[in-house]
Amino acid sequence: MKLEPQTKLYARTRRGWVVHQILRSIFTGEFQGGDRLVEEEVATTMGVSRTPVREAFSELAGIGLIDVKPNRGAIVRPFGPEQIRDIYHVRWVLESEATRLATPLLAMEALEAIRLKTQQYLDQPRSVAWSAAILELDQEFHELIASNCGNTRLHEEIERYRNLVQTIRQAVGNTAHAQDAALREHMQVIDAIITRDPAAAGTAMINHIRRGTEAAVAILFGAQAVAPVKVTTFPLGDHDGQHQPAAN
Repeated sequence: MKLEPQTKLYARTRRGWVVHQILRSIFTGEFQGGDRLVEEEVATTMGVSRTPVREAFSELAGIGLIDVKPNRGAIVRPFGPEQIRDIYHVRWVLESEATRLATPLLAMEALEAIRLKTQQYLDQPRSVAWSAAILELDQEFHELIASNCGNTRLHEEIERYRNLVQTIRQAVGNTAHAQDAALREHMQVIDAIITRDPAAAGTAMINHIRRGTEAAVAILFGAQAVAPVKVTTFPLGDHDGQHQPAAN
């Protein structure tokens, strides 16, 4: 698996860049479960001060990828299909709720603008530049919803996973047309929000992230690790957002 750096996505902070580099090393197997990461050694290897490394360790510990031990540095936790699925389960719980809450709040102009941009990319020829642009559009889409959910703590919790999710998206790219599928799923979410249907919008987000889970597993760990994708639906006529979805 080859991961190419996306400067615009990760150059916002040194901490973000260090997080991205460590994640890449975990995904490629360079860092494995049980490996010890020493703050000073990582800083020297990456050519940064110890402060962004310390901050990166804190961020990665917060999402359960490493354990920080006092005076011992950090220990990489085991990472495989089960861990990916656990992380993405948390994502779809958080993001489906954010979508449901954002549905009556999002400005129609913002929705129509991102819908138009999504459709334009669906109509364009696929290329390396196209794939890189989709990474940014994907982040814009998810951030638009999370930042407009009306719940600051929920938005912040979703943000904790941003570096991880973007690194996984980068690793997956458009392999097996994963980005094509994501764009079509984004359209389903956007259309449900435009019609002000919280239940349908939340369900579309769940299905989007579930499908993305198995795409990530296939790329990072091989097709043999992929599990069937469960599709969530709501009973006909139940669009008030008050009932829990049933998994088919």
